[in-house]
Amino acid sequence: MLVDQTRSTQWHLNDNEYWVLTQLVLHRGQVVPLTMLETVIVSGQVAHQLTQGELTSIIHHIIDYLCVSHLNLIEYIPDQGVILYPINQTKHPNILALPNRLLSWGQYGIIIGALLALLLFLWSHIIPPMFTKADVLRQIIAASGKVIQLSIYDGKSPQDAMLHAECLSTQLRLCHHVRWDSIDAAISADRHYVSLLLTEFTETNWHYKNVKISVSDMHSPFITQAWLHKVNICG
Repeated sequence: MLVDQTRSTQWHLNDNEYWVLTQLVLHRGQVVPLTMLETVIVSGQVAHQLTQGELTSIIHHIIDYLCVSHLNLIEYIPDQGVILYPINQTKHPNILALPNRLLSWGQYGIIIGALLALLLFLWSHIIPPMFTKADVLRQIIAASGKVIQLSIYDGKSPQDAMLHAECLSTQLRLCHHVRWDSIDAAISADRHYVSLLLTEFTETNWHYKNVKISVSDMHSPFITQAWLHKVNICG
């Protein structure tokens, strides 16, 4: 008879169950081969063989009985053997797997420290947004009557921004057809390039086009009717 005092339960073992459990106890901490457990030798009786199904059932009964109070005390390796561990093997689950488990002060400090380090890293790599206002902002009425929003950006020379705004405004007024609703021009800091962003608004979509111009002399006007037709600003 096997008695569990912690639960006040008893299990009356038969000869086969007693034989299997005895072998596990005698070879505790070792893998007991299934071939050894299959041959039951009881004092005063002739040895007999257990079938695979009978042996498997006995092993599972022993595991069910003992492992209720002692988790992972017995390990069954199919087709090989059974291990009865000398001490109760306790698994250490991940902290996140136990929602009701309290963190130690050390674990709590590590988590808070890691979060602070991550926040400092992210903060140091965040580039604040940059906002800028157009140096020249105009509304131009083309020959067709269409109103075009013109914006010129130049953080170094307001005179150049005004010069190119006047030139572009004059040429746009001469166009018979302008597809774009707004034109944004940005002059590069090295004074060698002008980038144009052309925008067209429709009922369903917005259409964009980028034009980058290499300029040899930023202090002289370079926009002509021929050039506007060439880049499809005028049509």
